[in-house]
Amino acid sequence: MKELYEKSLRIIKALNIKTEEEYNKLLKDYLILNVESLKYISETRDFNKIIEYAEEA
Repeated sequence: MKELYEKSLRIIKALNIKTEEEYNKLLKDYLILNVESLKYISETRDFNKIIEYAEEA
């Protein structure tokens, strides 16, 4: 699970994702966690906070 979490953050950073909608479009093409799983693992309900984590990673 941690591996998928890190992969999801890398994709957010690499593709410069700014919204949940943009991220959700990627779910069909990449093996990544859905938004709700990202929020659960990150312990936040704010997708912008997840984007910050991705930029730090």
